[in-house]
Amino acid sequence: MAFSTITDLDAGAAQRHSHALLQRILTTASISYATGPTGMGDGERVLVLGGTGYIGRALVPELARRGYRPAVLARSPEVESEAEYAGAEVIVGDATRAADVRSAVDVAPTAVVISLLSGRRPNDAEDCRLVDHEAVVNGIKAAVAHEVRQFIHVSDFGAYRPELIPQVYKLQVEGELIGQHHGHVPWTIVRPTAYFPYLSVAFGDVKNGGRYRIYDHGEWNVVNPIAREDLAEFIVNQVLADDAIGRVLPVGGPWTADNAVTLRGAGEMMFDINGRTPDWEVITMASWDKKIARLRRLGRVSRQLKPVVFYLEAAKYWSVVDHVAPAYGTRTLRGFMEKLKDRDFPTGSYRERMRKGTNVMPTDI
Repeated sequence: MAFSTITDLDAGAAQRHSHALLQRILTTASISYATGPTGMGDGERVLVLGGTGYIGRALVPELARRGYRPAVLARSPEVESEAEYAGAEVIVGDATRAADVRSAVDVAPTAVVISLLSGRRPNDAEDCRLVDHEAVVNGIKAAVAHEVRQFIHVSDFGAYRPELIPQVYKLQVEGELIGQHHGHVPWTIVRPTAYFPYLSVAFGDVKNGGRYRIYDHGEWNVVNPIAREDLAEFIVNQVLADDAIGRVLPVGGPWTADNAVTLRGAGEMMFDINGRTPDWEVITMASWDKKIARLRRLGRVSRQLKPVVFYLEAAKYWSVVDHVAPAYGTRTLRGFMEKLKDRDFPTGSYRERMRKGTNVMPTDI
């Protein structure tokens, strides 16, 4: 999908919108959810697909603490030695293989299946199809076949405006789950806004004396990200909860000044925590649009450019689309960044590290 071209008029209107939205958020109490653990398990088996990723490392221990018996489908048995999985049953298999998922559900009575599946290469359309759609459907079908009591699909807040490949597939899965295309299973859909590492990818650049990139004024959108620990607690609150069945639940972090931000606001936090005066690298969104359009044309004759176009479009998407949802949790973006302050980061910008395949952000926080 392609965005419409940005104009100077759009830039001014977006900034005014962001200011007004932030003002409403920071002066209003979010009462959709009450923060805190609700519900305890009684040894029910809960299979987590995608449980070895960033969110899974918080979700699996939370399930164990709350009295459930977590099981994880993992590609490598080495996961068993990691602290987060000390209380979990680890089953070696691949979620993109239907037989592996069926076996993981069938090996013992399973009450709930939770899907955290998300493709690792979001600019690869085939990888997105296999992971964000086919693998999740494997889980749904296995849940239906074994009369699982609940299927929880952790989707994407961006499914409200699916501009990127993974979001399109996540929305398709939602529709198939809601429409019971693969058979009857009680379902719950959770749509998180964004995670702290995404809003902190440039922290190392700022700490190392670099500039922070913004588009125009840097206030095109507002985000209230959620900590993975808070999201894990929220997800477990929905496990076998009667009032969660058949519901789509958007969720974000606290509606506070240290968590609800524009991208410029996130940058200001980084500079402040590192004791620096803000130093912006300003790029106009109009010029970004022209770059996307030019590379998209060239991509028709060079397949190698298509992933580049995706990344440019993704950078624009995350810079212009609001991700604001009802608040849950107590952890904040600023608190996360404070934990990064004493970390050492490789030299070079995060964009260079991405191209080299280097981790752009610690995932142990």
